[in-house]
Amino acid sequence: MTRSADVVIIGGGVTGASIAFHLARRGVRDVLVLERKFIGAGGTGRSVGIIRQLYPTPETTRMVRRSLDVYQRFDEAVGGSSGYVGCGALIAVSAAMRPRLEQTLARQRALGIRAQLLEPADAVRIEPRIDVATLGAVLYEPESGYADPSAVTAGYAAAARRLGVTIEQGTEVTGIEQGGGQVEGVRTAGGEVIHAPIVVNAAGLWSPAVARLAGIDLPIVVGRHPVFIVERDPGFGPPHLVYLDLAGGSYVRPETGGLTLTGSLTDDEAQHPMDPELLGSQVGFEEATDVLERTSRALPRLSEARYRQGYAGAFDITPDWMPILDESPLGGFWIAAGMSGHGFKLAPAVGEMMAALISGATPPVSAAPFRFGRFATTATAAGTFVSSYLR
Repeated sequence: MTRSADVVIIGGGVTGASIAFHLARRGVRDVLVLERKFIGAGGTGRSVGIIRQLYPTPETTRMVRRSLDVYQRFDEAVGGSSGYVGCGALIAVSAAMRPRLEQTLARQRALGIRAQLLEPADAVRIEPRIDVATLGAVLYEPESGYADPSAVTAGYAAAARRLGVTIEQGTEVTGIEQGGGQVEGVRTAGGEVIHAPIVVNAAGLWSPAVARLAGIDLPIVVGRHPVFIVERDPGFGPPHLVYLDLAGGSYVRPETGGLTLTGSLTDDEAQHPMDPELLGSQVGFEEATDVLERTSRALPRLSEARYRQGYAGAFDITPDWMPILDESPLGGFWIAAGMSGHGFKLAPAVGEMMAALISGATPPVSAAPFRFGRFATTATAAGTFVSSYLR
């Protein structure tokens, strides 16, 4: 059995859904999204949904600003609700990190980012429950916060369908058809061949496996990133802000029902490769101990929180902790992967950029820093998670 499409997108997470929506909005009508499970079933569904604006380059700064604008007016821009909560975000750094933060903030302000550099003693006026004793500075982003990754993905998928996109769930891609150095389509687990001159690998944690079907090795490590849920004690007071403690290595994000999501902000995810099939698996309290200790140092009132559960999240990590948004050496086979923990934050802008590139238009933000070929040169420096905030 065979059929055809103009574009096949592999992966129904927030990246794939955003790309499909933006392609359709550009007038590409015969777009087919293939998702092996269900929309948002992969890394998207396990994202904590934090949206911070501190990024180290002009391109990523512009992308997160464009994305935040979409999340803030999602119903108007896409349709549905993003669940965006603009509670504000604090990003703490050590004294050694402060000069880099000051330099980055100066560049960001020129690009329209609203943020304020605070002395540690001043930060407690915004969030009195954080411990500032060891901090060198705190960045306050009043517009930042968090949103609902599953709702955003569903919104993009519904909007894409309204524009004529076909989304098929429960359809696994098991082969990439190619000839003469060009992609020619995909094969599915059901034995169907779908002819298409353009195929987009937006498979997230499974993107390296999908790329291998085309004979391409992606420089991506799927790194384990456990997330822990704690219940704040009844006397905690109003929900805290999003707090990212780069100095101490932890983050906290409020959730409804008196809950807080927390995890590590260290550079060790790439040192802990994970089978993506283990995404969402339970993690024990023993594994939570180190992270919860760092969390309690950052926000001491959470030391009285009750541990509820933990689950295994994951990042698809490139050597420089920035995504690949480019056509591969196989003509017509595009890559939107290696999000390195930024996938949800940047999803609206990534969809916009990929749709422009695929349709031959000029993207609103330069795609040069995200080219696949950057890893083929010795000039590309290895990065760390912290370098995705500051360089």
